[in-house]
Amino acid sequence: MSTQALEPAKVNAKDLLMVLIVTVSWGMNYPIMKFVVNSYPPSAFRAYTFIVGFVSLGLYAYYKGISLAVLPTERWPVFKLSLFNMVGWHLAMIYGVSMLNSGRAAIIGYTMPVWALLASALLYKEKIKARSVVSIVLAMSAALLLAWGSREQWGNHPLGVGIMVVAAVIWGIGNAMMKNSKLALHGVALTFWALFIAFVFFFFITLAFETEQWAWPNFLQWLAILYGGVITFALSYVAWFHVARKLSAVSSGLSIMLVPVFGVTGGALVLGETVMAPDIAALFLILMAMVVVLSPNLNIKEFFKPKAEN
Repeated sequence: MSTQALEPAKVNAKDLLMVLIVTVSWGMNYPIMKFVVNSYPPSAFRAYTFIVGFVSLGLYAYYKGISLAVLPTERWPVFKLSLFNMVGWHLAMIYGVSMLNSGRAAIIGYTMPVWALLASALLYKEKIKARSVVSIVLAMSAALLLAWGSREQWGNHPLGVGIMVVAAVIWGIGNAMMKNSKLALHGVALTFWALFIAFVFFFFITLAFETEQWAWPNFLQWLAILYGGVITFALSYVAWFHVARKLSAVSSGLSIMLVPVFGVTGGALVLGETVMAPDIAALFLILMAMVVVLSPNLNIKEFFKPKAEN
């Protein structure tokens, strides 16, 4: 898979499959993470999943003959992409999830397309349109609504809302960087090194702050670690990097639009989380923000204009 294509491309069956993998696996990842961090140190859990992820990808790359070598000129760009798309995003997200129910965390986390658009404008001088401003207002309204609703709701904390917003902003910056990167590195190799770099960071974080909480994972926690490492990371991040690099920022953002819906329904079905009115209202606001920021401009006159006969 070439990682040099930066122009928007047409969506084919492979792209749709990638989108499906990302949407379902990342949506269900939220209730799974919440289940684990209720009883296991967050950074240690994430470090385990990173190990499983990069080892799985390493074995796959060896089997397929994919080189993991990084050109000297690409090492710093790969490191920067890893810091935002993997380290920063997951560090803020895993602790945000520990303070919120999984559905609420998913709703806030997937304000990312809004921040990706803003980051593209600030970092890469892309033009900000009026609809972009509207989408930011909608996304921030949803975050404020959830922060207010978290004051007295059991299992939620207003600080968690703020941390998840930070996570979404970091990932949005990373997505803008990914779309504007020019790397010859294979997508599998990029994901491998991003996971490895994240593992190193999380290993030292858990070493510094969680040693007193260390314990051998039980059976269900190991299942969650395997799911996170193989499905959420090794498989889904390869799919995501494919989508984020091949398609436009609009199309790649649109591809994850239903992830928070899976997060909310998964939390309700798997963990028995109560879906409150603020959650439904915030989910609606986030989806509206995504529609506003991601949908292409529609020319109504052209839409109703009769087609010329051949």
